[in-house]
Amino acid sequence: MDEIKEYFERLKRKIKRKFAKKQKVKNNTKNRKRPPTGTKKKRPQPRERIEGIREEPRGSARPKVELDRKAVPNKKKRKKKKLTKEEFEKRKKKKRKENIIEIIKFMLPVVLFAVLVFFFILNTSPHMVDGDSMKPTMLNGDRVIVRRTKEPKRYEIITFKPPVKSEFQYVKRVIGMPGDLVWTEGNDLFINHQAESLPKASELSAANELPDGTIKVNLSQDSLDQMAQFKKIPKGYYFVLGDNRNNSSDSRTFGLVDGQAIEGVVSFRFAPFNSIGWIK
Repeated sequence: MDEIKEYFERLKRKIKRKFAKKQKVKNNTKNRKRPPTGTKKKRPQPRERIEGIREEPRGSARPKVELDRKAVPNKKKRKKKKLTKEEFEKRKKKKRKENIIEIIKFMLPVVLFAVLVFFFILNTSPHMVDGDSMKPTMLNGDRVIVRRTKEPKRYEIITFKPPVKSEFQYVKRVIGMPGDLVWTEGNDLFINHQAESLPKASELSAANELPDGTIKVNLSQDSLDQMAQFKKIPKGYYFVLGDNRNNSSDSRTFGLVDGQAIEGVVSFRFAPFNSIGWIK
């Protein structure tokens, strides 16, 4: 019996100890200060922190923006001013003038170019040299531009329809002009554009007595018969020669060239490529 009593006594002690420990733990937790429920502070979020940092400059800049907005009037709120009939007509006329000026600026270069092209086509024509009568100035196959004119100058190269049967136009150089003095001796023709009167008969055969600027050429019988009739080259007629005298059919063979048969003056060579240029 004594043993049983001791055993129960031990159990009681153990239970008291455990109970005392639990009481101490409860008392400690009650003594701690806890914030009331519902008033817990939340940690500031990153955005809230940034806003907190930027509060001061924002507050200082806002009045400036507001002042600027007040100073600058809102364009959208402006009402359009109604135009009177006179102002409307003035603006309409101004726009018309501006449109006309723009059209003129655009059209003027086009018109000028068209006029130049028209006159160029109207006053010129292409021609191909056939033969070697104008060597070395022009060669067989050269392509040239002829400027149309009925009054060529001395020593200019012309194209013309010859007074003989031919399918092609001739290309020769003008040597004798209307009004030049001419005289014959045997089969020779003398042309002088400087002398005012014919030399004396005794001076005709003496070369050293001939007037300055006299040109002497040998004529065919047909050409001689024609030239023997004149003391001066008649108005509207020309005496022409080829630059290659040994291989040229010209006024020495068929006589004077009528000005009405002249097509024009050779001015420019455009082919072949290595010979492009003005012709004199």
